[in-house]
Amino acid sequence: MTGIFRQKAPGNIILLIIVGVLLKLPVFFSSKGFIIKDSDSDLYRYLVSFIQQNSGDSAFVFASLAFILNILIAFILVNFTNTDRFVNKANYLIGMAYILITSFLPAFNLFSSNLLASVLMLLTFRLLFRSYHVGSAKSHMFNAGLLISVASLLFLPSIIFLLWGFIALLVLRPFRITEWIILLLGIIMPYYFYAAYLFLTDNFNVPEYFFHLSFISTKISLSLWHAGALFLLLAPLLAGFYYVQINADKMLAHIRKGWYLFLWYLVIAVLIALFEVDNSFENIVPILVPVAAFHGYGYLNTEVKQFPLIAFWVTAAFIIAAQLYSQIW
Repeated sequence: MTGIFRQKAPGNIILLIIVGVLLKLPVFFSSKGFIIKDSDSDLYRYLVSFIQQNSGDSAFVFASLAFILNILIAFILVNFTNTDRFVNKANYLIGMAYILITSFLPAFNLFSSNLLASVLMLLTFRLLFRSYHVGSAKSHMFNAGLLISVASLLFLPSIIFLLWGFIALLVLRPFRITEWIILLLGIIMPYYFYAAYLFLTDNFNVPEYFFHLSFISTKISLSLWHAGALFLLLAPLLAGFYYVQINADKMLAHIRKGWYLFLWYLVIAVLIALFEVDNSFENIVPILVPVAAFHGYGYLNTEVKQFPLIAFWVTAAFIIAAQLYSQIW
């Protein structure tokens, strides 16, 4: 299986979807296909309400939308890392890794504000990274700020990703104050229109969901199954870190910077995940994007040729066992 994903073949798109459906099958039969938290924004609640009204409140529709978003993230990751030469050989291993690790827990496969924000954060990364080759990147800066802002209007802690945006500017581009200001203007614009809407509808006050935001939580309940999932998440991640580090001197300068930005992406995503943590674990979803990137790099560059094959089948077996015998599904 991993030998197939090591190649860049059109059929891998279909195979990736098939693997995703098989590993995530129980989600499509769940009683509720979406997650709403007290801290979720009004925009996200309106979106959920709109889908409910037009789908007959079908859990299957929500689960299908979440699956489409996860597949979209996998394809963006594959296209981004292949096209922009993050890897020395085009492949689908990063997409495979993302589909695998998002199958660990049901919360990763339910429609949530975190999943929507994750898509926008990845698009922000792609946009800012490609500004490295552009002389004037003002449109890139504005659009990146806009994406971060919309992500934060869906899931408020995503606003912290603005910090990653400034780190990306420092790493990728010479300092130009106008670009930093334009990035901030992109952040401000959606909030400006949202404030104008609240004013015109005579609801100009701080939205209620701001007051439900909390940092960390004591409601987390862990089991040995969670420990197993964590091990299968960390082992390939550490391998990816290792191979990125030893190959760093062989990379082009901007590719090396790109991998360091993936590392910073992971750090910021962990910080975001510490807000509104509860038993459903959906806050971990943004973390899985950079984790999958490092997994895929480790699979491609490992000196132990059987490692990707073993990792794939052990992970798949663990997921199926968890679905059949654990309480986490």
